[in-house]
Amino acid sequence: MTVYQRIAEFNKVITVDIGGFTLDYLLIRGGRPDLGVCDSLEKGVIKLYNDVASRINSEKDILLDDTDIDRIIRGERTDYDGEVLRIVGDMTRTFVDDILGTLRERGLDLKTSCMVFIGGGAMLLKKYLESSDKIGRSIFVEDICANAKGYGLLYQIQRKGR
Repeated sequence: MTVYQRIAEFNKVITVDIGGFTLDYLLIRGGRPDLGVCDSLEKGVIKLYNDVASRINSEKDILLDDTDIDRIIRGERTDYDGEVLRIVGDMTRTFVDDILGTLRERGLDLKTSCMVFIGGGAMLLKKYLESSDKIGRSIFVEDICANAKGYGLLYQIQRKGR
């Protein structure tokens, strides 16, 4: 709802909310939600954190926590060597490819639809999503209060309709 004016011109919009535990998606067709094309998948970033921490622990005998992984994914300064950075980057790229592949397998056309990414996980993965050749147009909703604001707008619209 908070980016409705930006997406109203598109016939098909796919909203993707990447959170800690889940990846939720909804197709908006002609400005209306298509509730037949929505789901909540257990593909949140915590799975990525767990996989990265496990692999780095087993291969490098280093214990990474979520904060370390966030810093590496964001490209911020860390105390880890290049090999750790490469592994985390490769695993993150694979994770993004996997979630985009899952959406594609569900019949969603990621190249011609406008993709709207929401949630902390989407912001964390933004540079990987933006660099993916599997996506056409994309918009990132960076406001962490967007869901609450959207519900507020829907409430106002509903009240006016009474």
